[in-house]
Amino acid sequence: MGFSFPKASIVIATHNNAPALGRVLEGMLKLNYPNDFEVIVVNDGSTDNTKEILSGFSKNKKIKSINFSKNQGVCSARNAGIAKARFPILVNMDHDCIPEKNWLRQLVKAFADPKVGVVSSFGDFGGTSTAFRRELLDAVGGYDEAYGYYREDTDVTFKIMELGYQYKIVKANYLHDHKAAKPKGKTALFGYLMQRLHYHQNDVLLYKKHPKLAKDFLDVKLGFLVNPAKDFRVAANLWEGSSKNLKLCSPRGIVLIENRTALHGFLIIFLALMYVVAVKSSRLIGSLRYGRLLI
Repeated sequence: MGFSFPKASIVIATHNNAPALGRVLEGMLKLNYPNDFEVIVVNDGSTDNTKEILSGFSKNKKIKSINFSKNQGVCSARNAGIAKARFPILVNMDHDCIPEKNWLRQLVKAFADPKVGVVSSFGDFGGTSTAFRRELLDAVGGYDEAYGYYREDTDVTFKIMELGYQYKIVKANYLHDHKAAKPKGKTALFGYLMQRLHYHQNDVLLYKKHPKLAKDFLDVKLGFLVNPAKDFRVAANLWEGSSKNLKLCSPRGIVLIENRTALHGFLIIFLALMYVVAVKSSRLIGSLRYGRLLI
């Protein structure tokens, strides 16, 4: 018996990213999918012209919106979208990811296997372009708002895996538009770097909640030490799933230094090593915060 594509709800949490959001929604309306789908955009207290962008799509019945009066965080926004969703497949998509026309079809067809509970074309146990069986999301309580942002997607995937379901990576293409997210100016760049370091406190929360799965995912040695080589590879763009061309950048693709000369290469290696020290210091703070040692 052939696979019958189920109806799908796509949830997009957005905050101050109006130009990219418009392109994302245009891409959603061009999807080639053999069943009904809806797109639920949760405007998480944006102060730009996001409301105006959404108003321009208001006549299309496939696109629905929720507007928060103030920013509540990505987990709260996604949970609000999940609560409004009507269909048995729930897809998380970031507000800067523009799908190709067969993206949703390629993502959802993996659910033909009843053992599969989560499907992603992003990798690393969830993130953007990740689909769930709605019943399983409900069973695990959706996104844990204690995370705020970062590792919250891995946490919800791990919760579903701990119910006995499989996580599957597939090829479902989309364009990730990082232009709007790139910090402008030295002050903004410093703030961005400090924010990224702060996020790594959530590594501790993930390890505390899911010690077995997180041990392998984070590459924890001796019960408390994240492999320094893993931290270095993240900063130097050498991690699994990256282009593996030496450069100083964030996992979101925001490039800080390109490897164009020997001096650039030296700076990238030096600053990536400094990052290793800084991120371990951040996890130490997280250890005090969450009561589980991880550096």
